Amino acid sequence: MKYLPPFEAVESLLTISTVKGERMVSCTYENMVQMLRRIIIGVEVDEAWYLETYPDIAEAIEKGVVKSARLHFVNDGYFEGRLPFPIQVDERYYLATNAGVADYVRKGMLTSGQQHFEDNGYKEGRLPFGL
Repeated sequence: MKYLPPFEAVESLLTISTVKGERMVSCTYENMVQMLRRIIIGVEVDEAWYLETYPDIAEAIEKGVVKSARLHFVNDGYFEGRLPFPIQVDERYYLATNAGVADYVRKGMLTSGQQHFEDNGYKEGRLPFGL
């Protein structure tokens, strides 16, 4: 990541209120998307990998419909569930924290936690490694 917006810039897109002594946050869908774009604009996109992984985007760039893999990721790709670069899964962690996935790997229904993460886990919001 090359850039991360200050919290205040993100917070400015939110409506903050207090309900029963607890701070609550809400925002419009458009503000949520704008907030996420401000955050993901700092994510480094592996252009070569992105275009190889998503040939439809490579084709769109060739046709002049999309300017770059990075711009596609920030404007659309993230919201479509696309990865900006290959994410290496810590197999031990992933299988230990995802018992169902580990069971599928043991039964030979999946080759690895990595496969599950790439096929489904990322879009499901599963962590590929411990924080």
